[in-house]
Amino acid sequence: FRSKSGVKLAPGSGSWASLSDRASKTGIASVDDAQILAKVAALPVSEWSYIEQGTGVRHLGPMAQDFRAAFGLGEDEKHISAVDEEGVALAAIKALQNEVSEKDRQLKEIRQSDDTKFANLERRLEALEHVSQAARASGS
Repeated sequence: FRSKSGVKLAPGSGSWASLSDRASKTGIASVDDAQILAKVAALPVSEWSYIEQGTGVRHLGPMAQDFRAAFGLGEDEKHISAVDEEGVALAAIKALQNEVSEKDRQLKEIRQSDDTKFANLERRLEALEHVSQAARASGS
């Protein structure tokens, strides 16, 4: 089933597929993944139930008003589009990956520096031991 609404449900599928073809989009702009991550970190996320479903069915997520205020995405302040929520999540994941890679790089530099310092200390210790042995040998 195809719809002009931008979603489809393929036969036998268990989920909607959102239209995401580049040719169907306009005003494409890159985003600052780190800025998105900072907004995600500040976004209140709650566990809740829809009034109509009753308290037996629980959900987890942000309130549409908070999501709209943080990201300015979507059609109104009462709904969150799955495509927007997924896009925010992907940008945040990319930012986290960049942070992890940077921390890994810094850790590698520290380890290399420590290895160099340790090797230098070993050489100095060996030299001191050699001098000490030579002094003992000449004093015997």
